[in-house]
Amino acid sequence: MIDSAGFTDLRNYIKRRVAYAKYRVGNTYIKTDLSDVAVLPNGTVRAQLTISAESTPLTVTRVELYNSDNALWAHQNCSITVNTGQTGILYWFDFTVTEQEVK
Repeated sequence: MIDSAGFTDLRNYIKRRVAYAKYRVGNTYIKTDLSDVAVLPNGTVRAQLTISAESTPLTVTRVELYNSDNALWAHQNCSITVNTGQTGILYWFDFTVTEQEVK
C-alpha cells in the first residue's frame, strides 16, 4: 500500500515535470506557458493554461501537455470556440493519483 508520503512524492513529481502546453487552431499549433500547476486540497494535480484569442471567432480543436523533456504527456481533442466579446479560454488537465489493490 502506498502511504501518504508516497502519494505526496508522486503528485510533486507530476507538478515538477509538467512544463508547457500547445493548442491547435486549424492546422497550426501554438505553444503556451502554463498559468498554474497546483496540488488541489483533494490531492488532484491541476495543470492550467489560458488560451488567448487575438481575433475571433477562434476554434481550438486539440490541447496538448508536455513535460520538461518536450515529450507529449497528455492530450485532449476538443472543439471550443472563442466568440466575439470573449477574450480566451481557461483550460486544465487534472491528474488524480489513486491506488487499486489487484487480487
